Amino acid sequence: MFLYQKLSMRVSMLLPLAAIAMLLFTACSNSNTGGKSNVSMPATDITKVSPTPTNTKNNPSPNPTNATNQIASPAKSPTPSPTIDFSKLPELEIGELELYKHRSGILEISVPKDWQVVDNSQPSEILVTWNEKAGRATISSNIFVPPSEIPENRLSDVFEIIVKGMYGNQPDFEMRSPVVESAGNIVIEWTSTVTIGDKKLKFQANSKMQRVNNKFAILTFGAIEPKFTEMKDSFAKISNSQTVNASLAIP
Repeated sequence: MFLYQKLSMRVSMLLPLAAIAMLLFTACSNSNTGGKSNVSMPATDITKVSPTPTNTKNNPSPNPTNATNQIASPAKSPTPSPTIDFSKLPELEIGELELYKHRSGILEISVPKDWQVVDNSQPSEILVTWNEKAGRATISSNIFVPPSEIPENRLSDVFEIIVKGMYGNQPDFEMRSPVVESAGNIVIEWTSTVTIGDKKLKFQANSKMQRVNNKFAILTFGAIEPKFTEMKDSFAKISNSQTVNASLAIP
């Protein structure tokens, strides 16, 4: 039986709130310089693909304890992770959805039932990611309160800076200009190259920012090509299912 690796595609906002605060403050302050941004901070690479074998008994996941044991016992050679055989992976698709409710009561969203959920929420920020088991697709929801009031006419510029800070270090990263939807949400399409196993694949994603009262809600979803195009309707359904209860404070 073929054993394929579980890959954690962490395509989500992991930028510390302090860094976000600096980005937003700088972006807003640029409104006094003709609307041109002079931000020159290094982009943060937060899309990680790290192999985690499915059989943890025979192939334990890397962790500090295992690493220490390997260093202390040089006679034991680490067992190489199996190479992914894409021909034996199941078809990438979004199947049955189930309703996810965050413990804070602020976030509800319908997500694929068999995807792995990772909750990296911290004080004053909600950050939840759902990964397809082989790492070929991901969904991430991030909710936080910006450190200052952002004028409506600056939201697109601010979101562009945030997306660059989140994903700009990805190989072959390209980003389209922000698009403002009729409902006022801002959408940015971007692409990069990801490595899964020994294959380099094009990854395509959409990041959407919605302002709900005093909160920013950023939803990112993406997948390897050409599957992203095939899954756009399913992603749209998931996106439309997200509700944010802005009357509650983020714990």
